[in-house]
Parts: sequence; C-alpha cells; structure tokens
Amino acid sequence: MNAFRIDFILKSAIEINDDSIEPIWDYLGCLYKNGQILKNYELIECETGLWALVTLPDDSALDEKNNNIYVDKYLLKVKEHFNVSVKLLGSNMNQSESCGCESPSWYMLYTDWTLWESPVVCGDCGMAVPLYKLPYIMNYDEHYGIVGWQEAYKSTDKLYIYGLSDRFTYRQMHDHKSQLSEDGMDICKALEEKTRKPFYYYLFSHHKTSKTCPICGSDWKLREEKTFIDYKCDKCRIVADEVSQYGAK
Repeated sequence: MNAFRIDFILKSAIEINDDSIEPIWDYLGCLYKNGQILKNYELIECETGLWALVTLPDDSALDEKNNNIYVDKYLLKVKEHFNVSVKLLGSNMNQSESCGCESPSWYMLYTDWTLWESPVVCGDCGMAVPLYKLPYIMNYDEHYGIVGWQEAYKSTDKLYIYGLSDRFTYRQMHDHKSQLSEDGMDICKALEEKTRKPFYYYLFSHHKTSKTCPICGSDWKLREEKTFIDYKCDKCRIVADEVSQYGAK
C-alpha cells in the first residue's frame, strides 16, 4: 500500500485553530469509516496550512466516485477555507498490498491486534479487500459497523496477547456463541446477502483445532483445496487455522 500526503492549503489568512481544523478531522474520520484510508493517519501543521499523512488501501481510493455522503459533506466544508490536493509519497513498508482480484469467489472476515487494513479478506488471494469496494450494510451509509467490530476485536486480541482476562478474551475470539463472534457472523451474513458471495467468519484457536465444525459437527478440515486456512465449513460459514492465527499475514 502507498502513503500519500493530503495538502490543505489556506485560501485566506484565517487563524488555524480548533474551529478551522475540525472539518478536516471530520473529513479524515469519514474517509476512514468509508474504508478509503487506514486509521493510522496524522495531521501536521505547516507554513501554508496542514498536511494529512495517510495510507490508502489502493491508489484510487480517494477518487470522488468512491466518496459517500459524509465524505462529500465534510470535503465541501474543508474547501471553504482550504485548497485540497493529494501527493504520492511512496510505499508504506508496514502494510501489505490489497486484493486486486476483479471478482473474488468468496470472502473471510478476519483481523488481529497488529493489523490496520480492512478486515474483509479475499478468499482467492488472501489479501485485504478495501471496504469502500463493498456494499453498505445494516442501514449505514458507511462501513461504521464493520470498523467498529474490527476495533472491538483488535482490543480484545491485544488484551489476550498481554494476558489480561485471558479466559474471557479467548472465549470472545474462539467461541462462535460469544458476543464478538455473533456480531462478526451477523456482518458476514449481511455482506453475503448484499454481494451474493459466500462470507466466512474466522474463529481463532490457540490450541490444535478440532477436526469437526464446532457448530454442526461435520468434518471441516481442508485437504486438496487448502489455501491460507486449514478448516472451512460451507454450511456454517466459518473458517479456522490448524493452530493459532490466520497464517497469510
């Protein structure tokens, strides 16, 4: 993924303060919730205005055709006082490339505490699919529900890694009946309805994974068709690894 600089150049001699900067923060926040930039963005004051340092899931993410109503709303507010332009800085070496498949045959919902990219993974190439390329779900006009679930999962995973309330945090990620898992599976169902493509939920396992699906009890171990996961139940729409986390990262 590439890093970019969004320049906000002052049109007139106004004071840069909380009031003038607030629409920029709102604009960046809406870009994030629409899946057009990653969350690790920075806003920096310079002599001519401000710079936002952002990472895009792909180079076309900021094209106006990808904006939703909220991005357009706050971009108009920003342009009242700033001229806006975008400059490529170079490759962000901390991030992998996004999915470039034209039409993935299936998807997986996966994240962990180290990841910033989209939690929707292409089932064909194993790379993250930019959220702005997916339909909105759950009566939102942005991907707030998906990024909210991702933040909850990342926080849970980080607590688990540091050994804080590990019984609770492990259950949330491992048990398909936990609140975190149920929320994730609801997202998968909603996305499958909209895309008409299979959406699978990833179940974390720190120990050796059972050879039978934890929901229906059928044999779900992949053999000839294994790619970046070891277990896949087409009936229950869940996937898992042999041990520990999704191995494609």
